[in-house]
Amino acid sequence: MGIEDKERWEERYKKGWRSSLHKTLVDFYSLAQVGRALELACGTGENALFLASKGFLVDAIDISCNAIKIAKEEAKRRGLEVNFICADLENYKLSEDTYHLVINFYYLSRDLCPQIVKALKVGGILIFETYNHRHTSLRPDFNPNYLLKEGELLDLFKDLEIIHYREEFNLSTLIAKRKV
Repeated sequence: MGIEDKERWEERYKKGWRSSLHKTLVDFYSLAQVGRALELACGTGENALFLASKGFLVDAIDISCNAIKIAKEEAKRRGLEVNFICADLENYKLSEDTYHLVINFYYLSRDLCPQIVKALKVGGILIFETYNHRHTSLRPDFNPNYLLKEGELLDLFKDLEIIHYREEFNLSTLIAKRKV
């Protein structure tokens, strides 16, 4: 992400925008062994806090330090421990063979995908959901660089065992497991 993206997200969170808990996470998180989890582009941390409440040790990263501040305050209010990190994922190195669960909602960095696979432990679960090319029918101004092409998610994570895959209108969802 560039400086403009960081500034845009900082401003959005400063004005009160909040991320939300994702149904796909609620539906599939139990496929993963309770252990270490990683949320990419966590926003204000609702997914990370949910996982922490289920016993996961969670690292959660976002480019917006305003979002991370809000997430830390909410974790404290709820009495939950999450390692929230303010960092640009374009320049952040993920730890390899570390996570039982990696989640990614509405963030797309194709260059990060090989690192995501390596960050999973053998048997680790990936939950990945983001917008696809059809999203422009709702938001014509949406940057096409951040939209998946049809079937692209399957190709980006071809080294994983696919558990669930769906392309519904403007969303693509993949649940997969690291085999080796």
